[in-house]
Amino acid sequence: MKKLFILATVVTLSTSVLADNMSDNKDMKAMHHQMTSKQSIENILQNEDMQRLHKNMTLYAMSEVGMEARRQMISTEEGQAYHKAMENGQKNTAR
Repeated sequence: MKKLFILATVVTLSTSVLADNMSDNKDMKAMHHQMTSKQSIENILQNEDMQRLHKNMTLYAMSEVGMEARRQMISTEEGQAYHKAMENGQKNTAR
């Protein structure tokens, strides 16, 4: 009877430890994904050409220079990625 009780205790503990390790693994993957997405956002935001266009766009707003910067930013994939990264960065800092 004593051996059966010890066996049941060992099985219960090992199962709980295994389940705990599996949940940590999922958390690690999510954390790694979040870190890589933050790094990619930071890399996109380091683009000097896009920074210049964004500065012209916000500084000159509705003038011809501002509209031309806006058009150049919207028409490229880099510009669209920069815009999305700016939005994500602003959302993350608002927390």
